[in-house]
Amino acid sequence: MIKPILDDEEDMYIPDIGEVDEEIDIHGLYPRSNAGIALNWSPLEQQMFDMLLLNRFVTYDRELLDETARTVSRLVETFEAHEIARISAVAMLSFQLAASEDKSFEDEYNKYIRYIQKHPEDIEEIRNPNLR
Repeated sequence: MIKPILDDEEDMYIPDIGEVDEEIDIHGLYPRSNAGIALNWSPLEQQMFDMLLLNRFVTYDRELLDETARTVSRLVETFEAHEIARISAVAMLSFQLAASEDKSFEDEYNKYIRYIQKHPEDIEEIRNPNLR
């Protein structure tokens, strides 16, 4: 069954942690999905999949979900945490590049690679000051 795309932000799903009494400490409470309960997910697992499936109630796109999951798996298998953070930051900046300068990250990256191939003397070197 395909879920409808909702146009109104007020219709977007926001997980509910239940009634909150002011005297109750809500630290550590988190929304649980039916799948998360059935799979006995920890709070960390639930948070991770909530982030991955953030728009699951707004749109249904299994192909996009599968591609995203493969990308996350590939990143984790290939890069250390600080590299993943750096890649994520560059990805976010690429949106800003497109919005503010009307440029594509991929196009600019390809221009850079072509330039470096023609001018290898200009390649940026990472210099470690501890090696001097």
